[in-house]
Amino acid sequence: MAASSSSHTAYPSEVYESFDAFMQQVIKDTYERGAKRPEFVALVLASGELLPMAWGKMKKSGIRELAVGVGGVVALRYGLAYIVSGPIGVALTGFTVAAMVSFFWQNQKEVLARRKPYKQLINDTREKYEDIQARYHDGVYDSGERALMVEGLLRRMVAQIEAPLEEPAKASS
Repeated sequence: MAASSSSHTAYPSEVYESFDAFMQQVIKDTYERGAKRPEFVALVLASGELLPMAWGKMKKSGIRELAVGVGGVVALRYGLAYIVSGPIGVALTGFTVAAMVSFFWQNQKEVLARRKPYKQLINDTREKYEDIQARYHDGVYDSGERALMVEGLLRRMVAQIEAPLEEPAKASS
């Protein structure tokens, strides 16, 4: 079997240590596959909504009581601030907040249709990520096994983000 050295991992070491870095990598991978797609904007939106800081600021400002669209733009801005502070920040030069907001407004229905499933996906993935970390810290996984598990989790998450939305079942006539 291959050596379990962290020098043979597919992603930067932080991805294996912190869920924030893991999510930044998911966002980066999604961005690199086509930044203006509804999947990317919905992922940024869902990420922004899940940040405790973003929720706290939205609650204090009363924005949560406004229309979903306006709240979505605010969450989108927080999500962008979050990803710009990480490794994808350099890649986002030229892709401004204004461009993201404009895309969001033009494709609001499709973006918002993806928001709730992505929030659930992020929550589910966080639980799985934390389980992998706990098993690693308990000695169940060595660093190589943890790396394989985290990489698989990341790839599955990106695949689920890129999967077409399931159409709601319609009652037959």
